[in-house]
Amino acid sequence: MHEASIAQSILDIVLETALKNGARTVRVVNLLVGKISAVDNSALTTAFDVIKEGTIADSAILNIENIPIVGKCNDCGNLDEYEEYFFQCKKCRSFNVELISGEELSIKDIEVD
Repeated sequence: MHEASIAQSILDIVLETALKNGARTVRVVNLLVGKISAVDNSALTTAFDVIKEGTIADSAILNIENIPIVGKCNDCGNLDEYEEYFFQCKKCRSFNVELISGEELSIKDIEVD
């Protein structure tokens, strides 16, 4: 389960940032998670809830914003959302599609007291 190591990395960044800014408590951690990142939201939330215990993020809520896969065709300029990991332009059928979003795995922001 790679979600545990992801949760640990997130917590490390959150705690370091919070302490550098004089925060006493971390209330909310907002994440951006792209569909291609293959992260199981439930497993990530569970792992985060376990490892945050005993830290200033002990009562923090982990919010996950799921980012869809969006691609732009470099041949016709069509911008479209994809459900599959098969990137063929739905308009001109070209495979020359550049990913615009869907690979994200980042901390959007942190709410602290």
